[in-house]
Amino acid sequence: MSIAIAPPQLPGYDVVQRLGSGAAATVFLYNQQMPQRPVAIKVSNAALDPASAVTFHREANFMARLSSNPYILTVYDAGITPDGHGYMVMEYAPGGSYRDKVQSRSMDCDQVLDLGIKLAGALFCAHRSNIIHHDIKPSNILVTAQGVPVLSDFGISTDAYDHTDTGFSLPWAPPEVIEHRSNGSESADIYSLGATLYALLAGNSPYQHTYHPRTQAELADLIINSPLPPIQRPDIPANVESVLGKALAKEPDQRYYSALEFAQAMQRVQQTEYGHTTAITAEGIPAYPDDTTRQRRTSTDQGSGPSHRHWGKRTAIAITLVTVIAALCLSVIIAAPSFTSAHAPHANARDADMPGKENNQAEDTVTGTENGQIPSPQNLSGQYAVDGSSVTFTWTNPSPQQGDSYAWSFVQNDASDIGSQATITSATSISVAPQDGAQTCIQVSIIRSDRHMSANPAIACAVRP
Repeated sequence: MSIAIAPPQLPGYDVVQRLGSGAAATVFLYNQQMPQRPVAIKVSNAALDPASAVTFHREANFMARLSSNPYILTVYDAGITPDGHGYMVMEYAPGGSYRDKVQSRSMDCDQVLDLGIKLAGALFCAHRSNIIHHDIKPSNILVTAQGVPVLSDFGISTDAYDHTDTGFSLPWAPPEVIEHRSNGSESADIYSLGATLYALLAGNSPYQHTYHPRTQAELADLIINSPLPPIQRPDIPANVESVLGKALAKEPDQRYYSALEFAQAMQRVQQTEYGHTTAITAEGIPAYPDDTTRQRRTSTDQGSGPSHRHWGKRTAIAITLVTVIAALCLSVIIAAPSFTSAHAPHANARDADMPGKENNQAEDTVTGTENGQIPSPQNLSGQYAVDGSSVTFTWTNPSPQQGDSYAWSFVQNDASDIGSQATITSATSISVAPQDGAQTCIQVSIIRSDRHMSANPAIACAVRP
């Protein structure tokens, strides 16, 4: 059962809205003032005792170091509020999670292997720093604004395997955790990642697939005692099921020795079945196993080997901007006043991040995004009309240039999506019909004449009087 808490007032951050809550923490969307960008801030629902506060600080420092991996959610800052609540300032990932992809079964086997290799490499980096995730599942794999999948929610201040109603997520937990033989380990994380990849192919967690248990107790018994059911998709090669089957072995010592070994097993299968190999991104680790033939990818994995291991999220930003620019060009051609820039990171996640997409020319096409980053609008604010029939938003351009325009879109009140259609305007103010609910929220980006956009939109809400 989640606990509703008020967003804390934090210096340098403006509250936008609540994104979601759980038993241990609540996540809010804030605008960071300097540098200006939207951020997600996770706040513990309960005040931390002194011992927990020390642990929180130590583990937050570990997580900040892990943030250099492009497939782990970036942590910008952390601290304790005056009334004792721990908080963590994180990268805002507006593209949703992979939970919807499980339900839609929209990913093919090559795409799932691509994702698995990236996340297993990230998990290896965490394990090497003695950090156990504890709760890998589709809803904890987020999609950033650049369309990059990232592991999130490492359970900083709580043990996710504490066997209470607020503990681990049963469908993704290994037998030894369910039976109280372990409170989480590297091997347990490997199992949970294997279960997540299985679900992306099967459409459900391993022991909910085929068996369809009716209770939690029945599901727990299936995980402990029943054989792993086949995925039952004709397009899934037998060696892929074999690799996942080893990750999902009942006994920990029968699984892969490490997340790195799991990633390399997936690389070998990908090479055999699809003729290419996704690189592992981990400091000091070869991007490809010695026994696979390295083939350069025509996707965002190109250049992610050891000599380019810090390509990170900046390259992905360039790739996403190309997608947005293409949409903008199309809108001009057909004389339509809007384009789906707000959806571009989410709708094009596969284009920017999955195999078989011709994105390798993006860095040559989009230039100046690193050293000449387009600023975000400033002083964005909104106010309802006296009769409540409209909302007027205004903003300023910190460095106006000839030909500047602005893309704005609604931020949905339930935070399940950020915007629908982005609309282009040359003015620095708009009047819109109010959204349902207590507030109306928008995001705004600057578009230069060369079609480069703000790296981070400004976000603000007007509260209904």
